[in-house]
Amino acid sequence: MRRLTGALAMVGVALVGIAGTQAASAAAPKTVKISGRAYVFNHMDTYISGATVKVREFPKLSTVTDELGDYELRVPNDRNVTPYILSGEGLLTRHASPTDDSPTGQAQTHWNEIDLQTFHTRGRDIVNANFQAPGDVEYEGLKALLQVPAREDGRPEQCAIVTTASQRDVRGVDYPTFWANTFGGHGVPGATAVARPSLGKPVYFNEFVIPDVTESETSEDGGIIWPVVPAGTYRVVTSSPGARFASFLATCKPGRVVNANPPWGAYELKPGERPLGASKVAAGVGFAEVHLQPDLIGPKRVERWGVRSIYLTVDTAERLTVRHTLRRGGKVIVRKGPRTVKPGERVFRGRVPRRVRAGKAKLIVRMKDASGATVKVTRKVRIPRIGKKPKHDWPL
Repeated sequence: MRRLTGALAMVGVALVGIAGTQAASAAAPKTVKISGRAYVFNHMDTYISGATVKVREFPKLSTVTDELGDYELRVPNDRNVTPYILSGEGLLTRHASPTDDSPTGQAQTHWNEIDLQTFHTRGRDIVNANFQAPGDVEYEGLKALLQVPAREDGRPEQCAIVTTASQRDVRGVDYPTFWANTFGGHGVPGATAVARPSLGKPVYFNEFVIPDVTESETSEDGGIIWPVVPAGTYRVVTSSPGARFASFLATCKPGRVVNANPPWGAYELKPGERPLGASKVAAGVGFAEVHLQPDLIGPKRVERWGVRSIYLTVDTAERLTVRHTLRRGGKVIVRKGPRTVKPGERVFRGRVPRRVRAGKAKLIVRMKDASGATVKVTRKVRIPRIGKKPKHDWPL
């Protein structure tokens, strides 16, 4: 959740500034819906019913998957959100095929906690945010195979990041079609991935869905894993000579396994297609305003309201390059940046030249993540008139 600090907190309590910010974002929805299906890793016929799904950034939000493993959860718009599924146990039903939901048996299953990638909600529902939660056999087997140091509770001492370089045909379809399109492998072979900041070379899964340290690129499975990752946020960028992929942000803390699984994570892009808004630039613009401040002139320090300043906050979960421009019509009044910022709430300031006339303007903020993907946010602002003291004093 965003918070205003220092002098900007004083700005935030001024009714004029708050009204301006609210008016600029009045058209945006307050919430969006995240939905998907939970199933057992490597067992797409086994849906996880009765599992609890929560959001790291909003601990009070939660829901429970239904008998088909489906969930829906309303989350705040224009925020960073990291959904995760809690470990649990239950009698899960196996299903016949993508075209036949008939039960073929049941299995008492313990599934393990998994985080998804960190999304930024941008006014549109996020669909097919599926959970591949491993059962104990796969979970313990992968830890042993990859020599992952574990805590007493079985969770990793550090963190792990998993994704799949997935084919385009598993995205934008319902679950039965998604399942059907995975037969014969749903990965894009020949892809490689890097993390920024760097985590070194990942381990790639071979065609038998087994992590293989001898592999130098993805197989038809498409699987990619960094088994031991320090706490932090990492932008994972995947590439290949014959395909383009979206990047994603993984938020790592001790004990987490981040599985950015299909159809999100490293999903393939069609020629000319841009990444979906929720998977790039995990950041949003908070406060954006031009306000008037007094300056003190002359030997008697006479107060005159003649300083006009831009105040802008960006709340980011990752390292970004940010620039902002104040425009009136086609004319640039102020241009600042590019500036590299680290995760957290960052404050930007800029002085509006004295010669600029009062009136309506636009504050344009451009943010670029480590993959090179960009987001532009435009806020309508008003440039105040010099010399007229505002009804609500602004901080010096």
